[in-house]
Amino acid sequence: MSNQFIYLSILVATLGTYFCRAFGVFSAKNIKADSQIFNWIKCVSIAVISAVIARIILFPVGVLSETDTTVRIISTIILLAVYFSFKKKCDISINN
Repeated sequence: MSNQFIYLSILVATLGTYFCRAFGVFSAKNIKADSQIFNWIKCVSIAVISAVIARIILFPVGVLSETDTTVRIISTIILLAVYFSFKKKCDISINN
């Protein structure tokens, strides 16, 4: 792989990222937070994040693959239990 290809890939990824962000800023005025499209986008985002986390836990790459699957699953269950127990106690609103 040449250096030019790497720089071109970074440039294309950067342009794509900033285009999506600019589109989001300009279209945010027209999307209501309780609309169906906003709800769909939120659900798709959560699904993608869940799939990435599941892949990391079930099919790890690198150093994490040296750990046992049961250890990764048990630690994930413990992490979720701690998260949900503190989430209810520390519910802080961003809007004042």
